[in-house]
Amino acid sequence: MGKVKMVFLATRPWSFPMTVLIGLIAGLAGCYNGYSIDWILLTIGLIGSVLLHAMVNVLNDYYDTKRGLDRRGVGTVEYRPHPILHQILSPGETLVLGIISGIAGLILAALVWYLGRPLAIPLGLIGFILAYIYTGPPFPLKYNALGEIGVYLAWGIVIPIGNYYLATGGIDLTPVIIALPMAILVVNVLLANNLRDIEADKAGGIKTLATVLGFGSGRKLFKVLIILAYIIPIFYLPVKYTLFLATLPVYLTLKGGLNLSKMMDEGKAPPDADPRVAGVLQKYAILYLAGIIIVCIAGIVFK
Repeated sequence: MGKVKMVFLATRPWSFPMTVLIGLIAGLAGCYNGYSIDWILLTIGLIGSVLLHAMVNVLNDYYDTKRGLDRRGVGTVEYRPHPILHQILSPGETLVLGIISGIAGLILAALVWYLGRPLAIPLGLIGFILAYIYTGPPFPLKYNALGEIGVYLAWGIVIPIGNYYLATGGIDLTPVIIALPMAILVVNVLLANNLRDIEADKAGGIKTLATVLGFGSGRKLFKVLIILAYIIPIFYLPVKYTLFLATLPVYLTLKGGLNLSKMMDEGKAPPDADPRVAGVLQKYAILYLAGIIIVCIAGIVFK
């Protein structure tokens, strides 16, 4: 059991809540368009999303180690179990674990297809491809300064649209709009990671958005994204005031968001920069979810 626990921890499970919460919020967004929610299919979709997220995390560790980016003394290795460097798994076993996680996600997509959601297969394949090309050859997004774009495509488009579709059977832009501020914070989780690892990545000869911009400009972008996560909901007011009302609870995290914006002011990112951002994101998403549930229930009550 100790081995199983360490393997599980090596997948970085503390990052999974943001995937579940974004997918759940996107699924519940169907109530704005008059859909009933298929909770069974939505649950399967959330599990599949987590499996693809695990694939990204594990393959990232495999390829970063293979390229010499992950090594003793680097921030990402210091604050959490690393499957290879902490000798939890061999490099080959780590690669297999990542691929199996992704295949398990595709199997769930096939199950949902069988249960009446045919677009689950192409959506699952897109998710699998994004998970692989984040660090996998021949053109890994992370090593070519496109990691943040890949992250936004996954958490800002594929996961919201996919879970909305599974929950409702419909496809539209509602979940993309609703997920936008959270997707921005997910991008900032990666940007914080890359700002922390900027010197190691430069030494490893790879390009990330942080290495291209430099720490100063990267820090400014980090702050702008934090601000946008709290400004964007205001623009929901003239478009759909009920959605704006659903976002009001997220402002309880504003202090935490402002503290994040100061995190880089000492000229470097702390070793746990990315989980700090993920922690604020998790609180933000929980409060957002609570707001959506309240507004949806109120809509049903007052109809």
